[in-house]
Amino acid sequence: MTSRLISTIVGTCGNVLVTVVMLCAILSACTTAGNKPASSNRPYQVLLSGDMGNIMFDELSDTISGLPQPEPALDVITARDSADNEWQKLTRAIVRVETTAEKGEKRSGNPQITVSRDVYAKPQLIITVRTASEAQLRNFMSSHRGIIRKTIEAFEMATAIKVLRTEHNEKAENMIRSEFGIRMLIPADMLASKRGKDFLWLSNNTNEGLQNICVYRIRENDRNSMPTASQQAENQFIRVRDSVMRRNIPGERDGMFMETATIRSVEPAGLGNGKDGGRRPMMYRGLWDMRNDIMGGPFVTMAIRRSPYIIYIEGFVYAPEAKKRNKIRRLEASILSALAEGDGKK
Repeated sequence: MTSRLISTIVGTCGNVLVTVVMLCAILSACTTAGNKPASSNRPYQVLLSGDMGNIMFDELSDTISGLPQPEPALDVITARDSADNEWQKLTRAIVRVETTAEKGEKRSGNPQITVSRDVYAKPQLIITVRTASEAQLRNFMSSHRGIIRKTIEAFEMATAIKVLRTEHNEKAENMIRSEFGIRMLIPADMLASKRGKDFLWLSNNTNEGLQNICVYRIRENDRNSMPTASQQAENQFIRVRDSVMRRNIPGERDGMFMETATIRSVEPAGLGNGKDGGRRPMMYRGLWDMRNDIMGGPFVTMAIRRSPYIIYIEGFVYAPEAKKRNKIRRLEASILSALAEGDGKK
């Protein structure tokens, strides 16, 4: 289920510790029933109202890692009022900051955060943060950095997978399932493919905004073990990735091949619970380049164990003319669908 994709987010609301595990499952309890119009705005765009001292703006627009140029985590539109007029109510993602003084209440401790889904439109996420003062909000956000942003990112990732379920490339998915035993959703525009030994490369094969997914595997042994967040495991991943890419993705001329430029982050993949063969699937984000060429861009790779193999599912983008955040996140949604769709277990 899509709800399995969401990483654990820990926050404190009032005096109660709230662990938000599998966000979509929690959001389902807050969904307003009935037919709703389609929400407006683009993915990863959020409407913010009632901010104090740019505290929430800075939280939502923080620069994300893993891209060649700085890009914000979310595109923030600020509203002076409470975002309650008719067109604002249809916005895809809304964050409202309210002071308890405005509501005639007295509240101490930490801000209260409520999350609602599909209240006025679908898909929609509304987060309301009620705080007694700017100082209280600043202290809370400082000690819970990323809690609001990650909640919106998780909502968008789950929504992207839901969209993939309505339009996807079954032929490519069957190739992956047959070769690697992995069930996942592939974007419908990825029609080009190339096979190699224990390797499959899919691409939208366009001149603008080139997006690619690779699935490859290696046999697990003393030299190649399931990745963790350690430096040793990171070096092992680079060695494996560079060997596979050099063999399967050459450049236009001899001496040109894809390689890893840098690793920007390593973390458990987007699961709220569970492990894979004793270890959580790992997600690597970084930059690639083409040796002896000027090509390069971001990549994201998930490593999962399927004994006796370690399987890597990777998305990489080449789009020198455009921003890359939403493109790489689209590929990440496809990668994470391997977990949502039952991750190929037999």
